[in-house]
Amino acid sequence: MRRRGRRPRLALVTPWPPQQSGVADYSWLLAPELARDVDVDIVVGGHDAGYEAPVAPGVSVVGVDSYRQKNRRRRHDRMLYCMGNSHFHEHVYELLRERGGSVLLHDAQLTGFFGWYAGRERPEDPLGRLVERVEQLCGERVPREELRTAPLSWRRRVELGIFMTGEIQRYADRLFVHSRFAAEVVRRDAELLGRHVPVSVMPFGMPAAAAQAVRAEPVAAPLVVHMGAVSEIKGIGPLIDAFALFAASRTDARLAIGGAGAEEADLDRWRAFARERAPGRAVEILGRLDAHAYESLLRRADLAVQLRMATNGEASGAVADCLAAGVPTIVTDLGWMGEIPPSAVEHVPPDASPELLAARMRELVEDGARRAALSRGALDHAGTRSFASVAAAYLEALSLG
Repeated sequence: MRRRGRRPRLALVTPWPPQQSGVADYSWLLAPELARDVDVDIVVGGHDAGYEAPVAPGVSVVGVDSYRQKNRRRRHDRMLYCMGNSHFHEHVYELLRERGGSVLLHDAQLTGFFGWYAGRERPEDPLGRLVERVEQLCGERVPREELRTAPLSWRRRVELGIFMTGEIQRYADRLFVHSRFAAEVVRRDAELLGRHVPVSVMPFGMPAAAAQAVRAEPVAAPLVVHMGAVSEIKGIGPLIDAFALFAASRTDARLAIGGAGAEEADLDRWRAFARERAPGRAVEILGRLDAHAYESLLRRADLAVQLRMATNGEASGAVADCLAAGVPTIVTDLGWMGEIPPSAVEHVPPDASPELLAARMRELVEDGARRAALSRGALDHAGTRSFASVAAAYLEALSLG
């Protein structure tokens, strides 16, 4: 119980910049808002050296090993673990197993993390270890022979409903997610686990809306952008095919794909794909951008296209950035993006053809009234999900408000 007069103290166990993780970026923006009312200790993997120093009073960074040693002297009123689907969450998972607490589940699909972690547990047979864990969590849902002979593709994992949140639910006393879709995934996994963990759908924080005019008029030399990771699952192939069709009638159009980059070899593969599928069209695959270049690209964009072939139950920081910049944005009607109101985004079905995507691009570039309505709706939607309001919601849910 907290001593009277002492500010509450929260341990936020999370990846942290400069780690190239969307969860790290999100925590960087959330922590200063939490610190308006509570002291926040950012618990990072390894030692605290090499991590970005917090710029807000009330926020400090501590390595997980130091945290374990000092925790007896520095008691926390609450612990909030920020769990996602990458290797950056090793210390999050391990400390959760030791201490328990509340979990912000950024991804409801954790096969990527547990596939990597299997290599830590059993370097000589990581696939065998992953198979064991999937069988323990998913039971008869998974055809065992298929699983043992080869890793399942993301398409097959979606078909079979393999999400692997049960391992987190064993140790959590409460879960936070960002969409009704993710909440349903968690509840289905809980049925297999036989343990009920309270689940709350929380708003996804968005940057402050850009102070700029609503984008309205039909444009010359339209700039279409995709922000974020460059991968098959993000629909880069269908986007390039659709842009080739769109640019056949708008030869002045440009497509820029920028944000979180893949390996250079993967970027080169996509550049070759663009040369083959959209010959003579202005397609740039930029890879990772620094903050200035990223913001500049968003300011200049006339239209954003953010697709998903499947969802991990995640919210998209890239989509949030587009909305906060007032960019009219086409998104896949799937998961968290499918739950954004149609006043703020233009939805297309998960199986949208390049022809359909090209037609939507053309309509939004040429219809000034529709572009203005979407731009206004995007700014309004982002404005209701500031990091300050999201922080207040977490503090209330954690009984720290």
